[in-house]
Amino acid sequence: MTEHDQDFMKIARDWVKKMDSLFQRYPDDSLLASIDQFFQNRQIPTYVKNTDQEWIVTYQLPGISKDRIQLLIRDNRLIVRVTEDKHQEIKDDQRDYYQSKQFHRARESIINLPGTIIPSTLQADFQQGLLKVKAKKQVIKKRDLSID
Repeated sequence: MTEHDQDFMKIARDWVKKMDSLFQRYPDDSLLASIDQFFQNRQIPTYVKNTDQEWIVTYQLPGISKDRIQLLIRDNRLIVRVTEDKHQEIKDDQRDYYQSKQFHRARESIINLPGTIIPSTLQADFQQGLLKVKAKKQVIKKRDLSID
């Protein structure tokens, strides 16, 4: 190999290393960082608000797209499941190198539905990383009981 070829190979290897570091290390405030941080946490940040008229649950899902969220109701429980499937391939024909990575990860949150809600009124809305699930509550008439 000539000196010119060796210089070119060094430049090419440096470029590949920089590209690798670009995809491996990204700023802490980037979208990829927020997605990774979301999946590293064990629990989905969840806030429940109970008013006289409705029941509202808010989930914080930063950087998550709507198509990766699944809502289920099973045995009077609300289940929110977030999944991520990734496939990464790295090819280097010059060094006869090929690497393939594939993984699946999921998180879910389970909340018992209060008995006072009307299940048919459950609604979900997803905007800007916040998933809100609402349901109207049954009007419970209060009355006094007499003691015999």
